[in-house]
Amino acid sequence: MSVIANEGADPSSENLPADKISYHDFSTMLFSFAGRAPKKMEGLEELRYNEIPEVLAQRKKDGEAFLEKTEVQSLIEWKLKFGTYRPKLATLVASNSISEVRQTTSSAFSIFSSDDNPNPAKAISTLSKLKGIGPASASLILSCYDPTTVPFFSDQLFRWLHWEIKDEKSTKRKRTVESKDEGWNRKIKYTAKEYAAIFEKTNELRERLSKEAGKEIKAVSVEKVAYAIAKEIEGRVLRTAITTARASPQEQCMRRGPRGSPTYDELGYELDYEYIIRASRIPRGRDVGSKRAEQKTEKEARDRERKAEIMGRPCTVETVCETVAWDGRVARDLGKAFHEVGVEEYEKWAAKGFEVQEGEFVDLGKEEEKRLLRVQTGSALRKGSKSR
Repeated sequence: MSVIANEGADPSSENLPADKISYHDFSTMLFSFAGRAPKKMEGLEELRYNEIPEVLAQRKKDGEAFLEKTEVQSLIEWKLKFGTYRPKLATLVASNSISEVRQTTSSAFSIFSSDDNPNPAKAISTLSKLKGIGPASASLILSCYDPTTVPFFSDQLFRWLHWEIKDEKSTKRKRTVESKDEGWNRKIKYTAKEYAAIFEKTNELRERLSKEAGKEIKAVSVEKVAYAIAKEIEGRVLRTAITTARASPQEQCMRRGPRGSPTYDELGYELDYEYIIRASRIPRGRDVGSKRAEQKTEKEARDRERKAEIMGRPCTVETVCETVAWDGRVARDLGKAFHEVGVEEYEKWAAKGFEVQEGEFVDLGKEEEKRLLRVQTGSALRKGSKSR
């Protein structure tokens, strides 16, 4: 049982985007954060979220806030284990001198504190002068100095705050976890411009939730919620992928929807989503015996008669089963797929001079019967099908 379940709530994906999330769902996801950190983070989590911020707060009270080189190295170690591990980054950070780290961090904290309207841009730029420190690492250092207003530039936070795509056929924004280069797959360049957007969006969210909660929401809490939501989404995507893999091609097609990736049946033919949806609907009372249904039945009868005429066979109950073999023969001679054969193809087949041999369909043989059954099964559900 998950932590969320223990809390008696399970926020849906529709309620999780940053601009929609309620304080209740925010609190639920924040509560779940503690159970999601991997074991490799043990010890480092305490340093990042408690020890170093407390040390900085005390140094600020004493007159000058700064970080020691070892403290910066610990934060970078946490960051590398938290996200993508880049061993060269740790080496670069280690190449900074003790005095450089002290002076640079002190200067950055001073610059940030001197601004009446906290803007991290100058402080981020100052911290980035240290070797191995870019906007993301600089934001981590600055967030330890001010956990209330400064968010850490994590992949999860960036993607959560940008959890939207534009629908191809409308100007509306839609949330997704699958769209290429958007939503949770959005590429990150780790630039100062991207961090400026994170800072702005985070504080807009903080302001909204603080009003709803009646208390101050900290940026560090927003960071934790973003991580928890990312893990929740990853779990749901994995569960969906497993369920989809076990589903039939028709079920997969229905789940992916009209704009989802193509779905193919066991023989490699693409399925027709719209037809599958229509075919899955239960006929209503007024549809049964309707004029449209009668017209369809009459057309099918005319088609069978014309096919039988072209094949030189009687159109009887006994020969209805033969039509599968007829379709197979026409498909083979015209180089078509089985489901692409209709009356029009029969006409073309006859016009090309093809003929049925005497007794050709009397005994097809077990292997041919199996093959025809295989290509016929589900043929009406394929794109471009004339087997309907």
